[in-house]
Amino acid sequence: MSCPASVARGIGVLLAVVGLFSPVRLPAQTAFDKAEYTARRDRLLAGIPDGVAVILGAEEHPYPVRFRQSPDLYYLTGLEEPGLVLVLNGATKHATVFALKRPKFGSPNPTPDLRDLEKPQDRFGITVQPMESFFTFLSFAAWNPAVRKLYVQLSPPDDLLHSRAEARVANAVEMDQPVLGHAPLVSQTIDRIRGVVPHLALADVSPMLDELRWVKTPFEIERLRQAGRVGAAAVTEAIKGTHPGMYEYEIAAAAQYVNTRLGARGDAFPPIVPSGPLTPIVHYMDNSRRMQAGELVYMDYGSDWQYYTSDITRTWPVSGRFSADQEKMYRCVLDARNAIIAAMKPGMTVDSLQGVAAVVYARHGYAKEFEASGRYVGHFVGISVHDVGSDFGAQARKPFVPGTVFNVEPVLEMPEKKVHLRLEDTVLITDTGSENLTAAVPAEIEPLYALVRQQGVNAQTVGTAGR
Repeated sequence: MSCPASVARGIGVLLAVVGLFSPVRLPAQTAFDKAEYTARRDRLLAGIPDGVAVILGAEEHPYPVRFRQSPDLYYLTGLEEPGLVLVLNGATKHATVFALKRPKFGSPNPTPDLRDLEKPQDRFGITVQPMESFFTFLSFAAWNPAVRKLYVQLSPPDDLLHSRAEARVANAVEMDQPVLGHAPLVSQTIDRIRGVVPHLALADVSPMLDELRWVKTPFEIERLRQAGRVGAAAVTEAIKGTHPGMYEYEIAAAAQYVNTRLGARGDAFPPIVPSGPLTPIVHYMDNSRRMQAGELVYMDYGSDWQYYTSDITRTWPVSGRFSADQEKMYRCVLDARNAIIAAMKPGMTVDSLQGVAAVVYARHGYAKEFEASGRYVGHFVGISVHDVGSDFGAQARKPFVPGTVFNVEPVLEMPEKKVHLRLEDTVLITDTGSENLTAAVPAEIEPLYALVRQQGVNAQTVGTAGR
């Protein structure tokens, strides 16, 4: 079939772009690694010889996006089935998952899912029991005189977008709602569980899980590297061809196309693409504004690769070159980013990275702005975008070790000018230093300019809806 020359040119650009991505393509699904998850459970079981731990999975949701398991339960089992509950008996060193029968679409009768698999013990390394026997099972486990504690998630479970601390705040806000407010489902569930074994002392299992999850295994690092590669390819493509008159959603669409094309499980979070006066809205996701000449735009985006995430931000000029004032501010953030990454190695802490950044901001004349940001330099990343570990308090003084993954994120904000610049990279601590997992996206000024001048998937106009 023939096609107009303009369409043919667009197809040619698209095919050329797709060809560039082939080096990072990997199968989206890999065989289940039973030994990896067994080893994780064994490490937690070793820490609870005096009790039983109950880990709650995520409930199925009605939203038109793919279900994602609760990070804690996924970390320990690798199972994506909604509505699971994991019981770890520290006295017997045994693990059991409780699963529901779930009806399949189009069937009037419930049909087994995880529970109906042949030999799940062989396939997943874990015993599966019907959810209907959970409370009876737990009460029998608690008869053992060696079992004296009930370990549950008193610090609320995190999710893809929110750390435990953020989840705690969200729960409190939800309870404040005067009409629809209610106690969080996790809290209600813990109360029910405790009612069955009231003689057991209550203990928080979350700090133990945090300690395990904070240091990534080689299995996890492999997935984080791929999340970094795919996320970097997506953001790189999104920057290409930016020009005045484009809509923010076009930049978002380019990144999401590449992320999907390369086999990612999904977005690490919805694309954040604020431009011009909207840049100070840190988690802006509307992406509906038409960008104007002379403005800045930044993209905050990442890939979810087999439950491991990357988190990347790049800021660039809509017109292709920074103004003198914009370049002055950008060089400060760029120098801070480079200095922080160069300093990262085992033994460094979030506090010490803040000290490195403070010197750079002061040298550029932005010491006041750095202090106003709370001396913010980034956050930890892993299964969750805001992963276990904190950038303040005692955690900010905890030395990095090989396998720690920290997102370097220097910012410079001037609310009175409606200006916000930032750069962000996912960085792995290695035995001798660090590895920037998202370095493939240009951040230096001249390579960034060259990237904006390139044509990418946005080079061909495909419609005018919403314009």
